[in-house]
Amino acid sequence: MRPINLLPPELARKKETRRKMAKLVTLGIFYLMLLVLVAYWQNGKAQGVDDKLIAQKQANQTTQQEIDALAGSADLRTEYEGSVARIQSALEKDIAWGRLFNDLARVIPDRVWLTSFDGTAIVSGDTPGVVGQVQVGATAFDYPDASTWLRVVDSDVWPAIAGGWVTSAQVSAIGEIPVVNFQSSASLMQASVSARVDERIPEVSK
Repeated sequence: MRPINLLPPELARKKETRRKMAKLVTLGIFYLMLLVLVAYWQNGKAQGVDDKLIAQKQANQTTQQEIDALAGSADLRTEYEGSVARIQSALEKDIAWGRLFNDLARVIPDRVWLTSFDGTAIVSGDTPGVVGQVQVGATAFDYPDASTWLRVVDSDVWPAIAGGWVTSAQVSAIGEIPVVNFQSSASLMQASVSARVDERIPEVSK
């Protein structure tokens, strides 16, 4: 059975108009909400891009600082190598005199004693391994005792000195005891050089 509308036509039209207006308002609100969501999303994307740009700038600055640091380290290494060369040149033939005298007291023959000692380092020499010369004055009880000094100088027990020879010798006496006074020369070898050059050069990583 078909429904019968008893309302006046004007009321029906007003009702239909209000219904359409309500629908339009609802659509408008939905559209505004959609615009807000889109704007928020776009703002988030823009913020993400800005964050990436900031991070990239910071990374670029860090890289540049590392490059600058490497350039400085190259200058430091050049300066370090120059200092090492100067130290090595200054201490190339730095004789360890204290160690030399301690060894001398240990190896000198019982029947020989020194009356003088003079040692000098050679700044530049033509003989490989020779870094200086020593001249000693000594006294022995006889000539065989004097020869033991030469055997000690040329032996492996005292590698700091080698190539000894007697430049002069003469018989003398101490009171009534006959003795032999002699002069001897020898070469200072590389083993007599101190280790100060290694102690003064710090190790650095390459």
